[in-house]
Amino acid sequence: MGAEDALDTRLVASIDSLLDGLQSSNMDEFWSQWNNLDKDFVASHHAGILDSTTSGLAIGVNRYMELLCDAFMTLEVKTDAHAADLKEDLIALPLENVRANSFTLSRSPSPSRATRSPSPSSSQL
Repeated sequence: MGAEDALDTRLVASIDSLLDGLQSSNMDEFWSQWNNLDKDFVASHHAGILDSTTSGLAIGVNRYMELLCDAFMTLEVKTDAHAADLKEDLIALPLENVRANSFTLSRSPSPSRATRSPSPSSSQL
């Protein structure tokens, strides 16, 4: 595998690394891989061995990651806004509505106790 193929593979793999980091809420591995990829990319450029295909792929991967991050940030903002709205709605709800709609436990006897005949000892009392 040539240097360009290795960069191409690492560029595409960086997307999975980003998603793994977001899922685990730990971006350390992603940042480490990304910084190494960046150094190798710049070194290839300075050495004059970076071809236009790999350069184009890097631009595409970068744009894709940017769109992913924007989408996740937008989702977080919307989720936070919905949570705040729900909290305000719950606070504004009259206490009577909460009590009327709350779940109450009934103390009805179990079916076996309700249908059981009196025991001989209890009928002698």
